[in-house]
Amino acid sequence: ERGPETFSVWDRNIQLAMYSVAIYLPMAFLDVGGANILEGWTPLVWGIACLHASGGVLVALSVLYSSSVTKTVAVCASLVLTTVMGNALFDAPLNGAIGLGCAVVVIAVFGYRDDCDVEEELRRLRRLAEGGPGLH
Repeated sequence: ERGPETFSVWDRNIQLAMYSVAIYLPMAFLDVGGANILEGWTPLVWGIACLHASGGVLVALSVLYSSSVTKTVAVCASLVLTTVMGNALFDAPLNGAIGLGCAVVVIAVFGYRDDCDVEEELRRLRRLAEGGPGLH
């Protein structure tokens, strides 16, 4: 029996892109009535589209090469930043409940930071149990 297949980050990106194409391409054709869906795209629009695509690749690489703690901190920070910038730039609501949620996220980030010390200590103890270097 075969084990679970592993895919590279590029395989996963192509897989996710195909789902997006299958969903959004028919919607684009319906929206423009079957005309050229790229009509009116300027070099600026192409540049922004490429920027978004490269951002997706960077996200995939960061997910692949970072720890779960780092990913959690990044997601939490991005949520808070998006909330604050949405309020500053687009006058999005920022009431007490949203502020409390942001505060909880910031506190949780500091909690995860403390877990990093625990993870390092666990790695040291595993090396010690395996007979490897790890003594101070």
